[in-house]
Order: sequence, then structure tokens, then C-alpha cells
Amino acid sequence: MMSRILFFILVIMSTGAYSQAPAPGNMHFHLLGTRSWIKVSWNHSGQQVKGYKVFYAENDVRPAKAVAGLKSTAGEYYIKNVKPGITYRVWLEVEGFGEERLVIKDTVRTVKEWVLEPGDAEELKRNPSSTAVPQGMEIFWQDEFNDSLLNRNKWSTNYYSSIDHLRGVFEEDMRNDRLPQPAYELNGSYIHLYVNDSLPKEAYDKKSGKKISSIQTYDWRTDENHLDNSRGGYFEVRVKRWSTGKPGGLNTAYWFDSPGPDLKYYLEQGTTLNGVKGIRPHGQVFEIDVFEYLDAQFVLHGNVDKTGKFIHNLNTHIAKGYRHIGQWVTHGILWTPTSIKHYINGKLIGEYSDKHQIYSPNHFMNVFLGSYGAGGSVHMEVDYIRGYQWPLKDGNELPNPGFEYSQQMMPWEGNGKLVSKDVKSGRSALLLQPGDSIEQYVYLENARDYRLQYWAKGSGTLSMELNNVEMVTGKLSGIDAGDATINKKYQQQIIDFKTGAEYDHHKKTVRILFKNNSKDDIVLDDITIMQR
Repeated sequence: MMSRILFFILVIMSTGAYSQAPAPGNMHFHLLGTRSWIKVSWNHSGQQVKGYKVFYAENDVRPAKAVAGLKSTAGEYYIKNVKPGITYRVWLEVEGFGEERLVIKDTVRTVKEWVLEPGDAEELKRNPSSTAVPQGMEIFWQDEFNDSLLNRNKWSTNYYSSIDHLRGVFEEDMRNDRLPQPAYELNGSYIHLYVNDSLPKEAYDKKSGKKISSIQTYDWRTDENHLDNSRGGYFEVRVKRWSTGKPGGLNTAYWFDSPGPDLKYYLEQGTTLNGVKGIRPHGQVFEIDVFEYLDAQFVLHGNVDKTGKFIHNLNTHIAKGYRHIGQWVTHGILWTPTSIKHYINGKLIGEYSDKHQIYSPNHFMNVFLGSYGAGGSVHMEVDYIRGYQWPLKDGNELPNPGFEYSQQMMPWEGNGKLVSKDVKSGRSALLLQPGDSIEQYVYLENARDYRLQYWAKGSGTLSMELNNVEMVTGKLSGIDAGDATINKKYQQQIIDFKTGAEYDHHKKTVRILFKNNSKDDIVLDDITIMQR
């Protein structure tokens, strides 16, 4: 042996946000790079270890001095104050008994965008979401709050909202990056957001003394969005909430707000205030409170007069028979192109699904989690927040194109029947008996050229309609319509179309309808809508 000092150098080049280095035996080494920290995590094969040392650099030269020396029981370390967009090299030195040492090194890039980590899938198995998650939906965004530091790729700590901007009281603080920062703790299992007499140090509302400890997915000052939820989806949190004393303005909230950096989403179409023209159609929400007060009132905010004054809610309800204070409770919201549904502990509490009174927004919304109050203390612990959407693959923008998601056919609606024979591909196809029809409302890019393709077999005539959908009223305007003669063998049908115009990057809601107008059965499969 070359003395008794043995160096194992394992070199893996990686440019992603996280990397996984192979190691001897059962040794595990993992790096995650965010805009503000690098998480170094590891375990070992059970061999006796004296301790660990962590080194890092922006080049291949290992520093002489470790950034940290850790005990043998350690399994992770956070390297702070890193710069975004940099590839760092990290060394982990494992000190064994005697003079033997193991050195593992790997590279990781500190990206500004969040990534779905491999370990998050295991967390879903250990701590599953409620039964309210629609069949076929897959997770596309989440925070399990299992880190010791807040992931700034997912969250901003600069609390600000549409109503604050309307009042203008805190605008100077927001513009100059002086907003009071939240009080929170991360313990590796959940985040605890709280306010009390000591923390945060500064009150948000200087007059009332109200303090706010909140995190959110959009930053007004930088106009940066950490969560593109413009296609809607199902969003669920698991929380525990309580208070002490008699806080003024007591509130614990999970809510969605229109983004900034001005009031165009708050103001209605036809209103101009301080040079800002409103773009929100009358009757569409600008704010959704999944819960705020300790009775978990669900509120849809939307009616604003021509002077910019808030008039009243669009709708609201309170779920009775639930204990919220000091209890772990799951709260979910399903947001589709035509509906908003509210769930508690997996049970549907209320829904707004009138296709002639569509509250749903057609743009991304800022998601908030926070505690609010003056005097006493207010607390909210959040175990997780998870966002689900129906998956879109290979350029297709129509959910459930091959009827594979579930036995409920979601998000298709109608009286077709799923069948396992006569399929074009996959496990299922859709049988339309004479007179049967199905439809789906889908978010697409506005003013964009698309191609609809589908496969059908049977005998007779199949009618198809494509319609632009007007926000709120649900009024349909024709894009295309026509009949196709269906033969006994599968044949592909192709329709080119263009979606209607909407503001800027907003989505356009489009309705697609199929109806069997023949005397015989028709089977549909592999329906896709792709940009041309």
C-alpha cells in the first residue's frame, strides 16, 4: 500500500442543478444547486467514520481550507452565499479511523430555475397527497419543505399584492427592495411561518402594527415568476394553523393573486387608472383565497368599479364541520379552463363550474402562503405544497389524447365509453355510439396556428367542432366545423386552424367537440393538437 493514506478520487462532470456521483460500496453523494445555496448530501456504507470535511471552488483547485468540518453523524451540508449561473466543484472528504481517507468530488451548477428532484418522488410515496388529485394528473411543481434553507428558486420573500399596489402605501419599499422580511423556520420536515411581538422585526402596516410572514411564487419588484401555472391544475397544501392572544387582523392564508408589476389585472376592461388600462374581463377573478381566516373561508374576488374601488366578491363559501385550529388539514383547488373546485381532506366542498359564468383566469397566478396579525402570535406550519397537471408530451397540447389517463375519461366530458379493444395505440380508445358526443375545453396559445389530428374507425358520419371560448361568458365562436366519413379501418383526419387573440401571453380557451351522427358505432383514438 502507498503508506496508510488512501485517496479515492471520483470525478463526475455535471452542468445540471443537481448531480449524483457514484461512490464505492453503498456510499451515496448528491449535490443540488440553487441560486443561493448548494446542498451537499451523503450517506455511507456503515463503516466507521470519524468525520467529514466539505470544500468548494469555482475551479478545479481544491482549497487548502475546508468550508466546514462535520461530525460523523452528519449527512448534509449547505454551502451558502453562492452565485447563480456558476459551475462549482465540491469535494467531500471522509475521515476514517487511522489514516485512511476517502475523497469524493463532483460538479454542480447553481441554476435560477427550480428542478424536480429525484427524492421528491419518494416523498410522495411516504406522504401521499389527498384523494382529490384528479386521475391522470402528474406532479409538475412542488415543495416538500424538507431542506434546512428556503429554496429561492421557488419562492420570493418580498410580500406584495394587487391590493397593496392599489393603496400605494408600501410601493416605495417594494421598489427599493426594503419590504419587511418574513419570520419562518425550516426543520427538515415543514416550514413554520409565524408572527409575534418580536418577529418579524418590522411591521408591514405601520399604522395598525400588522406583521406579515409570507412566501410567494412571484416577485413584483423583479417581475420574476417562479411558477408557471397558466394552464391551471390541481394545487394542494397540508397545513396546521393556530394563534395565541388576540391578534388584530388575524389571518393565515393560502391564496392566488394576479401578478404585477401594475394594476392591469385588478382593473376591469374599460377602466384606466393612473395611466394603467385594465385588461380583466368583468366577472373573472383577480384573487382566489383557498383559505384565509381560521374558519377556512373560500373566496373568489373580482368585482371592481370603474374608479378602481373593490365592490364585492364574485362568490364565497365556508366548509362546516371541520376543525382547523391545531389540526393538520389538506386544502386543494382544481383550476381548469371552465371551473374552480375546492377540496378539504380530499372531499369536494364547493365548485363553480357554470360554463356561462367562468371565473377561471387565463394567465399565471401568484401563489401565497403566510401568517398575518398584530399582537399575540399567529402560526402556520406547511408540510408541503404540490401542483399537478395533466401531462403533455411530444408537442401535443391536448390533455388525455389517447384516453389513457383514467376510467373517468377526464378532462373529456360527454357520454362516450372507454374500450380496451379496437384501439389505435395504448390501452384504451373511446367508443361513441349513435348520438353520443364528447367535448373538452383546453388552454392553448393565443393567435397561434395549430393542427388537430385524430384517428377514427367505424361506419358513418362523425361531426367535429372547434370553437374559441369567450372568457367569463363562455360564448362560443366558430373556428372550424365539419363532418368526416368514417370507414371500417382506422384513418387519420387532419384539421388546421388558428386560435383567437388574447392579451399578450394569455392562454386562449378552445372547445373541441366530437359527435356521432351516424347509425353505427365509431371509435376515436390518439387525438392531438400541436402547433404548426
